[in-house]
Amino acid sequence: MSVFDRLKEKCKKQYVTRKELWDLTGGIIHPKTIAKLDCQGKGIKNAIMLGHKTVYQIDSIIEWLSSHSRLIRD
Repeated sequence: MSVFDRLKEKCKKQYVTRKELWDLTGGIIHPKTIAKLDCQGKGIKNAIMLGHKTVYQIDSIIEWLSSHSRLIRD
């Protein structure tokens, strides 16, 4: 099990807002950073707008985090 798969266990929700993503990752992913990446087409796929909020599926978050990180040491 990867470190990112543990996020799914930690987060009991299926959808997460940008603010919750900030909290879930311990402040690693800032809401403004992911908003900018979304505008550039480099953000988390399958984003959904609900009113004024953008939400992401937890599985898409894990996939995005896994593809944008690398293990330094095992």
